[in-house]
Order: sequence, then structure tokens, then C-alpha cells
Amino acid sequence: MKQTITMIICAAIIVVGGVCEIKYFDKSSIYLRADMDYIQNAIENENYELANKQIEQTYNSWENTKNIWNIFITNDEIDNIDDAMAELKKYSQYEEQEESLVAVEKIKTNLEHAVQRQKLRIDNVL
Repeated sequence: MKQTITMIICAAIIVVGGVCEIKYFDKSSIYLRADMDYIQNAIENENYELANKQIEQTYNSWENTKNIWNIFITNDEIDNIDDAMAELKKYSQYEEQEESLVAVEKIKTNLEHAVQRQKLRIDNVL
């Protein structure tokens, strides 16, 4: 009887932890994607001063978020986002509009991909 109760408690902890993890990924990626939309809008309007300020703020936010994401996500996913962030910083500094917009899209795609891989779906379980 004690073993059954222990197993049920452990299973509940795992399920609740997984749900909290998924909610955290969704919430943090929504904030980062909103920042990327803001940056994209500034770049499209050729306001590189505003874009560079927002890129710096988003980069700092990403550095904090990345520390937690590293616990749950593979390093390849994190590295892809880091590389795209670095590209975005440089392209925006040199006011390369097309390349900056491509880097923004890379970041958005990588964020979405990382979150989707963490969600509980049959293809992720198998």
C-alpha cells in the first residue's frame, strides 16, 4: 500500500513539474517573440537606434532565460538561438536590413521549435 501511494505521489510530481515546465517555456518564448516583433518593426522602419537598444535588452533577457532553458533543452537548440542573436546584433549595428530581418526570423523559428519539442505530443514521447 505504501509503495502504491509513493508511486502515485511521484507520478503526480512528474506530471505537475512537466506542466509547469511547458508553461514556463510558452510564457518566456512569448515574451522573446514579442521582443523580436518589436525589433523587426524597428528594422523595417529603418530605426536602427531603437532596434539596437531593443536588441541589447532582449539579449540580456535571453541570457537570463537561457540559464533555465539549459536545464531542459539540448545545447544545440540554445546554440542556434545564440548564433542567430549574435548575427542579429552585428547585422543591425551595420544597418543591414535584409540580413537583420532574416536573423529575426531565425530566432523566432528556433524559439518556436524549442518550445514545440518540449510539449507533450505523441511524436515527442515515442
